[in-house]
Amino acid sequence: MSRVPLPLRHTLFVGLLLSGTGCRAATLAYGPDVASARVNAEAFADALEQRFTRVVRLPKFLYARMRMGRFALSPSKLVNDTALWTSERSTRVGAERDLEVAGTVIGGRYTFSPRAQVASPVRTGDSRHFIGLVQLPADNDWQWTTKVENAVGGMPPARATDIMRALFLSAERPATDIRADYRSALPRTTTALGRLLLLDSLSTDAQPDGSTRVSMHIHISGDSLQGEFPEMSKYVRKYLAPARFHFRLSDKVGADWFDVQSRKSRLVMRFRTRGGELQPLEGPPRRMPDTLVLHADASAKISFFTVGASNVVGEFVHVSTSTQREWAMRFTKEPDWDLPLLTEQLLNTPLKRPFEGGGAQFRIGFIRGADGQTLLARTMVLAVRESAIMRFLGNLGFTAMSDYAGRVEDEENRFLAELFAAMRADVRSLK
Repeated sequence: MSRVPLPLRHTLFVGLLLSGTGCRAATLAYGPDVASARVNAEAFADALEQRFTRVVRLPKFLYARMRMGRFALSPSKLVNDTALWTSERSTRVGAERDLEVAGTVIGGRYTFSPRAQVASPVRTGDSRHFIGLVQLPADNDWQWTTKVENAVGGMPPARATDIMRALFLSAERPATDIRADYRSALPRTTTALGRLLLLDSLSTDAQPDGSTRVSMHIHISGDSLQGEFPEMSKYVRKYLAPARFHFRLSDKVGADWFDVQSRKSRLVMRFRTRGGELQPLEGPPRRMPDTLVLHADASAKISFFTVGASNVVGEFVHVSTSTQREWAMRFTKEPDWDLPLLTEQLLNTPLKRPFEGGGAQFRIGFIRGADGQTLLARTMVLAVRESAIMRFLGNLGFTAMSDYAGRVEDEENRFLAELFAAMRADVRSLK
């Protein structure tokens, strides 16, 4: 509800990730030496290129995906639809339902096949998708759990920390050097990504204490997509470019450590780094705590309505073990809602429900899988209470999804496949 209402939001995330890692040092941090770094980075790019290559969803999953998009906030409409699920159970509380899907390349197409008991992937490029629905004790309460695992090769999860450190360290240079670096290190990736995101300005300001303040201004535009990706271009202009969001990471004493915001097609990112380690934006350098506070505001226009949320506050934890590097987020405080006037009379406990108990939870990162594979994994847990306002918001979200499914999604998949193919070719050329 408070997110950018776009499946294309992961394209923006991927774009930001690649725009950040688009330097030689960050790419070489994929391994302890040039050869292993090249192998790991190429496997990562290859895995994601596969994921977006000529995507096919078998009929059961295609049906389930659209039905869930339509009734995710009204789960009682889904629970008895036997065509959706790969397994069904009953407990003393109520119903439990699972949908599991395996993703792999079949005949040159990345194919999503629903079936029960899908194992974690062990081949680079393969994936496992799990969607679980559980009926909770309170009337009209349900809990969704989604888990996605993509096998991305043999890069140890700990390497994610090395990549981020190399990225921030590379930003401690004059802006002209940084621009020359990413253009020479990843020229094909820069060109492919530039069709959606353009780095308008980059400033680095060295401080007397040895730290560097960095500010990046990125322009989001669908204009350059028009020729090859006309439907994606329209969707970007309609939904992504006008959307507003602001994410800020602070510590428990109120110091900000990272700031990114988007408004009127312009994304602005600010941070401060010293020796490859993030520092507070203001004040003396110090070690960043493992637990931070995430502050967020977001809004977007869907159909005739503007929807969003402000004062979203959650816990943001860096999870670092021998087998994982993840970001874990948990939100237990209801935000301030920006909703159409006609829904004001419906504002009551249903919008509080996702933040009660354990709260809304999301985590993303790298974990060690089986057979030497590393998994790019994400998990979400969200409780909902059915009501009139939730049905209204579900209908509104489905409007954006309906606009997306079909030609827009096909073009987005092709865009991302080309982007990761470009990255793979650039990595292979690194010396």
